[in-house]
Amino acid sequence: MRCDVAVVGGGPVGCFTAANMSRSVHKVVLEEHERVGVPEQCAGLIAPRVVEMGKANAAIINRIDGAVIHFPSGREMRLKGEETKAYVVDRRRFDESCLDQALANGAECLTGHRFLHLRRTATGMVLRLEDGKEMTARLAIGADGYRSRLGQEAGLSPPREYVRGIQVDLERSMEDQQAVDVWLGREIAPGFFAWRIPCGDRTRVGLCVADGTPSAYLKRLIKLAGHENDKRVRLYSGIVPIGMVRSTVADNVMIVGDAAGQVKPISGGGLYPGLTAAGMAGKVASDALEADDLSTNYLRRYEKAWKAELGKGLDRGYRVRKAFLRMDDDALDLAGRLMDTEEARGVLSKGDIDHPTAIARDLLGAAPGLMRFAPQLLASMFSR
Repeated sequence: MRCDVAVVGGGPVGCFTAANMSRSVHKVVLEEHERVGVPEQCAGLIAPRVVEMGKANAAIINRIDGAVIHFPSGREMRLKGEETKAYVVDRRRFDESCLDQALANGAECLTGHRFLHLRRTATGMVLRLEDGKEMTARLAIGADGYRSRLGQEAGLSPPREYVRGIQVDLERSMEDQQAVDVWLGREIAPGFFAWRIPCGDRTRVGLCVADGTPSAYLKRLIKLAGHENDKRVRLYSGIVPIGMVRSTVADNVMIVGDAAGQVKPISGGGLYPGLTAAGMAGKVASDALEADDLSTNYLRRYEKAWKAELGKGLDRGYRVRKAFLRMDDDALDLAGRLMDTEEARGVLSKGDIDHPTAIARDLLGAAPGLMRFAPQLLASMFSR
């Protein structure tokens, strides 16, 4: 099979990339699974803007406007926003909505086709699939996740580090359907955090860890959160990349989404940065094909564009994460006490899950004692 562009990975980022290419471009989305949206590997909590990008109102399960933060000592801090901060979505339906956009823009989707190997020719790239078939494309785009096979084949570096996640859907309806719970602490989720998300007649409980066995920590969390007797409906896990990759382009190759490390380091969320970058990738791909220039130099227009839009926020988030990793449970408890004032809670309640560091200046003004945890980091954030 021949095409202009082969997009490896049929998740929302791969589909959104195809949806944002010129309709005249012959584009094919390769998905190794038999169905787009399977398996699910996401907590399903996204900002309203991401629902709009995915045109996925039908995927909404719940609206979230509050949170309860649980600190290691047992202290709780309650936050309540004045507007919807996030939606809980059915990820399968969200992914299918992104696929619908790609199909409406003329893309083909081939399910059940796993990419194995990339070979360069004089006219482009040859993609060898698991069933022995080959596909020839002028441009190959890797949207194939944190361990991007296409990125590896093209010689591109992987993300800096990873955290491992696990979550379970329970047959339990939470009384408060508009608030999520977040747990912090090295005994709960070392190197990251744990969560509980109300999903209508079900409740989603999960966590990510930088070290240790996720399932062992999940068992402990379920007991702590009072869900020992709740029926488990579904258990799923995944790996989240942390840190932008060094380069996201090569001759005739681009990578996007988790493959490029386009993930928020503080929360592990990848849909907003991934979809944002995917829109840019689609446009640059179309322009490059029209110009008949698929060189690394031309494709760097994509890299420059997404880093200009997302790079500063992702870099700040990465440095905040590094500061977080240096905090033991006592430090987390102290930070919780410093932030548990009416003024600081007000600042936190105005936060944006896609731009978490945007409130740093106001938060420091409301709780100046936080400066002790990372003075150089905070000073550098304010100077830019």
